[in-house]
Amino acid sequence: MQKTLFIKLSIIAGLCLIFTIGLTMFSSVISERQNYADSVVREIAQQHVNPQEIITPFIAIPMTVTPECLIAANSTEKNKCAAPYSTVSTVFATQTMASQDLAVSNETYQRGIYHATSYEGDIIFDQRYSLTQHSLPASTRAQTANGDANNNTTGNPAVNTAQTQRTQTHWDNVKLIIPVSDLRGVATLPTVTIGKQQLKATYPQDAMIQGLSYVEVALPQDLIAKLQAASLTAKHPNGLQNDATQEHLLDITVNLPLSGINHLNTVPTGQNFELVMRSNWHAPNFIGKALPNAKDYTSKGFEAKWQNQYLTVANNQYLAQCLSSANNECTVTSRASLNDEMSLRDPEAALMEASMSADSLSLNSFGVSFAEPNDVYLQTERTMKYALLLILVSFGTFFLFEIIKSSRIHPIQYLLVGCALLVFYVLLLPLAEQIVFWQAYAVAASACVGLIGWYTYYVLGSIKRAAIFTAILAGLYASFYGILTVEDLNLLLGAVFCFVLIAAVMVMTRKIDWYQVT
Repeated sequence: MQKTLFIKLSIIAGLCLIFTIGLTMFSSVISERQNYADSVVREIAQQHVNPQEIITPFIAIPMTVTPECLIAANSTEKNKCAAPYSTVSTVFATQTMASQDLAVSNETYQRGIYHATSYEGDIIFDQRYSLTQHSLPASTRAQTANGDANNNTTGNPAVNTAQTQRTQTHWDNVKLIIPVSDLRGVATLPTVTIGKQQLKATYPQDAMIQGLSYVEVALPQDLIAKLQAASLTAKHPNGLQNDATQEHLLDITVNLPLSGINHLNTVPTGQNFELVMRSNWHAPNFIGKALPNAKDYTSKGFEAKWQNQYLTVANNQYLAQCLSSANNECTVTSRASLNDEMSLRDPEAALMEASMSADSLSLNSFGVSFAEPNDVYLQTERTMKYALLLILVSFGTFFLFEIIKSSRIHPIQYLLVGCALLVFYVLLLPLAEQIVFWQAYAVAASACVGLIGWYTYYVLGSIKRAAIFTAILAGLYASFYGILTVEDLNLLLGAVFCFVLIAAVMVMTRKIDWYQVT
């Protein structure tokens, strides 16, 4: 008698093992479909627009520096001088209020059943600059060391030298820089209001900043005159502050129409930076180096506010140091692009590597990823985690009918019921790619429950027993879906469900004498 029971349990365990192998094979199909969907999104990014990363606008002042020259006193030797190099001085806003109003949709870019989540809207920067807080070198200042070159000093005339350095500021080429990681997303060039004057941004004809994608605005002559006056009066050549220096405040408003896909990052610069983002998307995923200080979810979407002074000051230091490098040897890289390997790295490691690199810089940023709230591949994969439990409960119910009601169920019948349970997952994924996930789940579950319920009527030979088994199976599907939809409590609910399940089995089998089971 015990041998018969052992054989039956061994057959059930073997069938469970076979179905586990089948589930593993189907998991590879899910991964393959997900990889293909990701490749379609990357193709859309290459052909249309990438995720965007925007840097707070700033003023760039190009300069040419003639480095220190070693001029030999002996006229028979040639002058030894390094070549002049170009550099860029930056002026950051003392206060910036940024707002982003975005309309998010997943219907703009599609390839068959696959699509990319896209957004478009207006990015507005309200900035204030204090021109006297930035000190620039005089355009023709010359500094000497080791004495005047024209003075005679005692000693060997061959080693009498003079070191000179001259910095020339190109005031006629001062620009307001508006960096955007992918300019394909700027369908209309931004409008810039300086004081009461409206200007249109242009693409740079001769980029002064290499490795940075941006549009620019040439500053008006009266503003350049204020900048030039501020640089001359901020500090005298002898290093003494000019008490009569008058502070010049400049208000600039940038209206930037922008579109992109998947996510939007913002790099804050200046002294006081605040960002407010509004969107119609109901499932935002906040990313980057800082979470919002405040966020609010409404029926229309969400609103989030960021304000992080540490990241802003750090970006000022990194960016100013990078742009002031000789001949733009330092480049600013973006983590926004899907094709950028930097986006796949750990953010902390990427920032540390960038800060230590002499020719590459990745700035601190924060923003939102507009990920799909119900990713069908993730949902299907999570559903499959309960597949083995579903099969075990179904086989266990059959086995209890054999023990308690003395029904005779052949291993082939176990096999067919298990195959029907596997077909649920085969139906679920392709349906979820076409319709909403909960609808796909309901259709696949109803089809499988109906098929198995009809079949168990003939297996168990009783409408009542078939109805009991069908109700148990339908309750399992409903319970599993409820556990999946509660993301924060799914582990707890799953544990409670398992406890209730094993408790029910123990209650039903508490009076069975297993030694007498045939």
